[in-house]
Parts: sequence; structure tokens; C-alpha cells
Amino acid sequence: MQYFAEVNVGGNTLEAYKKGAAIGDRYVLKDYLEYLHIKQGLLAPYDRSYPLVEPRELLPSFEKNFAEYRHLPSFSLVAFNRPLSYQEEIFQFDLLHPLADGGKRAARENLERIAPHLDRDLRPTLKQHFTVKDLTDLAHYDELMRFLFHMDRAEVVAKDAQGNFRLLGVYASFPSDLDAEIKTLGRRLGKFKKLDNAVYERERDFVYQFLMELYGFPIASERRTSAALFARKLSRLKEQYLIKVLGQSDRTITSLSGFEQKKYPLVEKTALISLPKAIADSSPHLREQGFYVDRRRRVVILKVTYQQHKYNRFNVLEDRALSVIKQEIIHPYHGGRDLSLNILKDTKRFLKELQDIVRGEHIGTISYRRHELLTTTKTHEDRLRFLSAWLVKNQRRLGTYTQESFEDAKKVLNSYLLNREYREAFSKHPDLHREVLQHLAYVSQAHLLQPLEKLVQRDGPHLGPTRRLQEPLDFLEAKKYELPYFYPDLFEKCLELWNQILAYPYFKEMAARPEPPTTPFRRRVWDRLIRGQNLIRELMAQHRQVHLESQQGTPFPVLPPKK
Repeated sequence: MQYFAEVNVGGNTLEAYKKGAAIGDRYVLKDYLEYLHIKQGLLAPYDRSYPLVEPRELLPSFEKNFAEYRHLPSFSLVAFNRPLSYQEEIFQFDLLHPLADGGKRAARENLERIAPHLDRDLRPTLKQHFTVKDLTDLAHYDELMRFLFHMDRAEVVAKDAQGNFRLLGVYASFPSDLDAEIKTLGRRLGKFKKLDNAVYERERDFVYQFLMELYGFPIASERRTSAALFARKLSRLKEQYLIKVLGQSDRTITSLSGFEQKKYPLVEKTALISLPKAIADSSPHLREQGFYVDRRRRVVILKVTYQQHKYNRFNVLEDRALSVIKQEIIHPYHGGRDLSLNILKDTKRFLKELQDIVRGEHIGTISYRRHELLTTTKTHEDRLRFLSAWLVKNQRRLGTYTQESFEDAKKVLNSYLLNREYREAFSKHPDLHREVLQHLAYVSQAHLLQPLEKLVQRDGPHLGPTRRLQEPLDFLEAKKYELPYFYPDLFEKCLELWNQILAYPYFKEMAARPEPPTTPFRRRVWDRLIRGQNLIRELMAQHRQVHLESQQGTPFPVLPPKK
């Protein structure tokens, strides 16, 4: 197949740009580069042995990739919606010149700036193909990419004097002051305290992971770390930019588009995945309309778009920096998009994966504690470690499930974790078994708090004081036997949610009254406030007692008690 032969970008085919059509619009440039990078970075090296990306890898939080596929392409690129000013730029790179600026001399100098960064066996081929061609002209970028993929630093695209985009730099180093960024963000989030090294040590990984996830990356290679921090820096400077990265380990093209000059760039990821069989069977139009790159392996081009979230330590699931907002399957010939499928958030597939794990039949990998790659679930030890990593990975997703779906997932987990037949096997790995149970207890408690959080977040004139107060109060009374056994951070969030309800001006005024109101309606509201405050005090006292017992050796908690 001639990939993307019928793609239309900005009124032109890709072939028209290869013949010299200029690009002056930043969004046309973004789309043009997207198709070329998919074509050369993902599709060109594809064969039956290509290591496809598991859909789970495209779900936040992102995992570190342990394998390095040296034979696959990799690159990084930054594009500016303006001309370059070489000495004034805030990063280092080798400048290239259009032939119009220097003729044959410019062509020779451009080759001399690229060739030293390539393997020796590639240099003669580069010179043979580009001796008289203008390397900066994007008409030649498609052909030049196979050389740029062997360069371990970034390409630079910017506008020329006529306002058209060109490749005007190579071997660029993105500046990244990781230490300052982590410490500054940690203090802003309220995670670090001055001169408190113990708190810094405990919270550093959370801040580091949250920072990287905002830009679509795990804690990983220097290439991806520097790309994230450079995007952060450019956003602060109000630059209009585009950063793109493809790693040999993640096999995923990550795009950070800062053309809109918002606080955070638009994060997009594109990879080759194998469509789950159930989804493929229920979507025959994909085969009929030619969306498959490889029909036998059900390979499609999946593009995922994400949205960043502002940190709030009182959110029930506070670690969510990023969430999926759009999933597209890209047609490999005409570039059309299918947005009808929910591949990453398919609940049935999710439960099937969980069932396979507890049965020891799961085929796939996952990162355990960010430093160990798990590849099997055959033994009970492997299964417990896999489940531990899986629960951490999917904590925020499980926490927002409907009650029915969550109970289905919990039933599958309990069928294994609480199975008496495995008691002897679990006794050989007590710490690991308890670790998994604690992860399950935590996500169960987080899920339990979701209705209260939604009650607090709702707003509108239709919410009178009675309804605004009664429903949260009903929640507290219904869960009063479970809340004292919550983990301290989740219990604190429960208290904060209640305090946010009391911050409603009418309730603040009512609570400040020394005597009960005389009118029946206001008296009912006042009575509910008093009942709620008394209940909160009881829950706090019970929680302190449970926590005290845990400090004296009673496990805190494995599973909330049933009443």
C-alpha cells in the first residue's frame, strides 16, 4: 500500500508538498508532519515482527518502557511559528540555510552540519542524494527523515523570511532544569516543606510523575524528559511551538502542540496497536473500509488526545494529571478518522483482562514499582505482583466506575484474593498478598467517596439549601460504619468535602447563629447542620481510635468491615 496517498492537508496532497508547495500555516504544518511521521516512523518499519503497543500503554499514568528496539526509528523535533534568531534562541542547535541564501556553499555547509552526526556508512548516501538539493525545503523532508532518524538530537523547523516553514536546524539540545522544576512544582502543590528532607524523599516520586504526566510522558529517558521540560519553558515564554518525539522504546509519537499559547500544550499520542478481537468483530466496517494496516494482526493506527487537570490535593483521586478525551483510528490510505470506538476505556475488555490475570492466563507486560517489567502471571507470586501493579495503574479508572462495573471488578479480584483454596500459596508471600489487598481497599474507599465528591461539585440555582445539605448528610449516615476505617488521606478528603458543603454562604450564616431559628424551614436546615457536625465529630473520634490501634500493630486496614 502507498500509505497516505490520498491524504489532503491544507488543500494539497502530500505529493504536492513533495513537489514544492509551500507551508505557511502552523496547523497545516502540524497535520503535514503528523502524516509524514506516522508514515516513516511507524508504518515504514512495520512488519510481522513489529512490537505493537498495547492499548493499556496509552492510558495515563504512563509506564516506563524497558525494551529498547534499536532497529526502529526515533526522533525529536521542535517547530516555531516564527523566524529564528540564532544567537537569541534559548537552546543550542546547528543552523541550516536555504539555498537561496547561499547557493552551492549553503548546500555544502548544510551537509557538513548533518553528516558528522550520522554513522559513517550513511554519510556517502546522504551526500549522493542531497548534494544539489535544498535540505531546508520541506519538499525533501520525507526523504531526509530516514537520515534524521539516526540523529540522537532534535530537528528545528521555523519560518523563513518569506513566512514559509523550513527545516532550519539540526542536532538541537532541549534545555531542562529538572531539579528546579520538581522542587518548584512540589512546593506549589503543597507536597514539599522547607528543610524537611523526609517529606521531600517521600513525596518526590509523586511530584516527578505528576510533572511528566502533564506532558504525556512517564519518568523515562532524557529525550522525553527534556522534551517535556522544554515545552514547559516555551509555554511560559508564550511561544507558539510544536514538539514531537518518537522513542525506540515506546514506539509512540508524542506531540506537544503549544500553538494555542495556553498554560499547557495539547498532548497527543499515536501508535500502532492490535485491535482487541471483540472490538474488531463488532466493528466489521473497519475491515470493509480498509482501516487495517495488517488485517491478520488487526493492526490499526490509533491516535489519542488528552486533557490536563489542575492539581487539587482534596480531589479523591488527586494524582490524575491527564485523562483521555478523544480516540481516533486513522485510515492508512486517505487519512480519514473513525471516532466511533472506545478502545482504551472498554469496560468489558478491561474485566476480561482482569479475569485473565487472576486465572494466570494473561498475555502482556506491566511495570512493577517502576523498575521491574513483569511478563507473566503463571505463579501466584507473579500473579500477585501483576495485580499490585495493575491496581496502581488503574486506580483512578476503577475509582470512577459505575457501582455495577466496580462491583464486577471487585468480585473478580475477591474470587482470587479471598479464595480459601489459595491460602497456603498466599502464606508463602504474606507481604505481597497484603500489598494487593491494601491497593484494593484503597481504590474501594476512593470509589466510595466519588458520590460525595459529585454532590459537592454540582451547582446551580435549582439546588436549594435542603437538598444541598440533605443528600451529603444521607451519604455520611449511610457510610458511618465504613468511614472510620478509611486510610488517613482519604478520610481527610472526606472531611474537606464536608467542609466545602459548609462553605455555602447560607450554611455559614446559619451555623454562626447562637440559637436555633424560629421559622420551621430554617429550623429544619439548622437541625440538619447540627446533626451533620455531630456525626463528623463522632467519625473523627472513631477514626483516631482506629488509627491509634494501627500504630500499635493492628493492620490498618486491609478491607473495611462489613456491617
